[in-house]
Amino acid sequence: MAESQTIGLDAGGTLLKAVYYEKGRLHLKKYSYDTLDSFLQWIKLVVPNARISITGGKAAYIQDKLKTSDLHLVDEFTAVTEGIRYLLEPSHPLLKSGFILANIGTGTSIHYITGKETIRLTGSGVGGGTLMGLASVLTGERDFQEICRMAEIGDRSMMDLQVKDIYEPLESPIPGHYTASNFGKGLRHGEIKNEDLLAALVGMITETVVLLAAGNAQLKGVKDILYIGNTMNGSRMFKKNLKQTTEIFGFTYQELERGEYSGAIGALHSE
Repeated sequence: MAESQTIGLDAGGTLLKAVYYEKGRLHLKKYSYDTLDSFLQWIKLVVPNARISITGGKAAYIQDKLKTSDLHLVDEFTAVTEGIRYLLEPSHPLLKSGFILANIGTGTSIHYITGKETIRLTGSGVGGGTLMGLASVLTGERDFQEICRMAEIGDRSMMDLQVKDIYEPLESPIPGHYTASNFGKGLRHGEIKNEDLLAALVGMITETVVLLAAGNAQLKGVKDILYIGNTMNGSRMFKKNLKQTTEIFGFTYQELERGEYSGAIGALHSE
């Protein structure tokens, strides 16, 4: 890293993401806080004089651990949206037409972005942290990959009350598989499988995120919703549900390669 002594860090609630250039190539790394000591050791041994540009909710915590004076703090929302602009490049059609950005981290943040304007519209406490916390409470499972695997083989209709359940035996006025009540069958008797619980949990979170994003897309008069975040990239079911629900509401689902690194990239390219 001799040619560049700047590292962009995004200290999120769950993961620490780092980006830097080496020989003209952008490197992207991801660490859990369980491995923080080895990451800090790498910084101190390999790039002890690096300028650290950092964003995220745990930026102050990392700053205290690094004990360096050459550290630049960047507003989290600014870093994320500027990182998105960098990844899209100025001529991208999304920047010309405008779009809604749904950043699904520990919680969810909703932004409106065009080529000239960035507005943070709203946010929600529902996100990846909700998935991990409720999965642990409901099933005792704490491993993200195992939670995702179990959810994919579960049947959420065993837990969710669907529109067809309400109208049966009559024909429902809207598609019968639409959710009438998340976990609406929770009072039913009989054995409840953890896989079904987790499938319903993923469904509830993704539907909540899409409802929030779609409502703001309608207010802003745009059709595209761009989703980023480690939670969706780690779960095929999460992404599938986001896409299906977005299209049900008549909007266009978009995702971005390396989008989960936008905060660290924005911090790296900040002044």
